[in-house]
Amino acid sequence: MKSNPQTFYLSTLHRGKYMLILLISIFLIGMGMSKVPIQEILKIIIALLMIPLALYLAIKSSTLSSTWVLDENTLQISNAKKTIVFPLNNISHIRNLKRSGGNLIIINQNKGPAFRTWRNKLFQKEDDLPLLTEALKDANIEYYDL
Repeated sequence: MKSNPQTFYLSTLHRGKYMLILLISIFLIGMGMSKVPIQEILKIIIALLMIPLALYLAIKSSTLSSTWVLDENTLQISNAKKTIVFPLNNISHIRNLKRSGGNLIIINQNKGPAFRTWRNKLFQKEDDLPLLTEALKDANIEYYDL
């Protein structure tokens, strides 16, 4: 492992905020369409066409990009709200669970709770996850890509 810290940028999001905005948007679409005086089939088609807009707005409003800095002894994860530092010798393994639209990345520790973050691929440019994956493997951290 190099002595210089390596910096990686991931497109992550605040999952709770994302889910809340998406569910409220879908509920409001349904309520709004129930009040419109048109045929039921048109209501259904319009509602279905509005769901991608709700998804886009939920993602854009809950984006929380993160910076991952890997050096000889630590992995530091920073976003606009907080910074977390993990000593490399305390990381048991990292799991990358692929999901539709993104990844659930779980850092399991020898001591302490697991850390979870949601990587988002929808409506985002390419990020540094492949480079981060290689750097973690080079640092002899068990990394499972599931």
